Amino acid sequence: MNSDFSKYLYKYFSINGNIALPGLGVLSLIRIPSTNDFANKVLYSPVFRFHFEPTDEASDESLNVYLKSQLNISDNELDELYRTFSVQANQLLQSNGKVEWEGVGSFSLNEAKKVEFIPLNELEILSGKLGYEHVVREIYSHDVLTGDKLQSSDDLHQYFVDQRKGQAWQRWKIASVLLISIAATSIVIRFFLGSFSFLDARYDPVHVKHAISTYTLQK
Repeated sequence: MNSDFSKYLYKYFSINGNIALPGLGVLSLIRIPSTNDFANKVLYSPVFRFHFEPTDEASDESLNVYLKSQLNISDNELDELYRTFSVQANQLLQSNGKVEWEGVGSFSLNEAKKVEFIPLNELEILSGKLGYEHVVREIYSHDVLTGDKLQSSDDLHQYFVDQRKGQAWQRWKIASVLLISIAATSIVIRFFLGSFSFLDARYDPVHVKHAISTYTLQK
């Protein structure tokens, strides 16, 4: 694909990672995140995989908008470009067995006469694996900028520890004042509403009464 039209298709694919190619199918670029093999001390870089879905009826509205804005053409002119591209691609597939897309890969016909995509190997992996060393530090401190003040991470950690201790002490003081207030209120209520005595813990002391005899002893 050496036409100017294919160059705009390449630009769109490089930006979006997905494109519907007329007469061929839908090509997508899937990014697999980097992985960390902690046991073997190896960091693997991100890997890109191509996924191709062959189909004759492939359309993308965002691609249409992009091409019309870049080429400054109408809908009818864009449809004609699509038809021309599709015919040329299929002619190359039938005559040469494959269609090269520079910098991306090639499209070819398999034994079942279906279009398949073969990517360039150098596009799949950005870089090889990266080895590293495990570093375990007993004490690690670094500078931290808090506002306009530069202090060490140890000082910052100690600040938060002191803040938590201060909050705990503040809660304890509030609880102590509350308990003392309840106790004082209880003493005042008992003093004014009952027979209060420091030597008698009962609210209403029991008064001793002598019972009257209901029988007479006979000698």
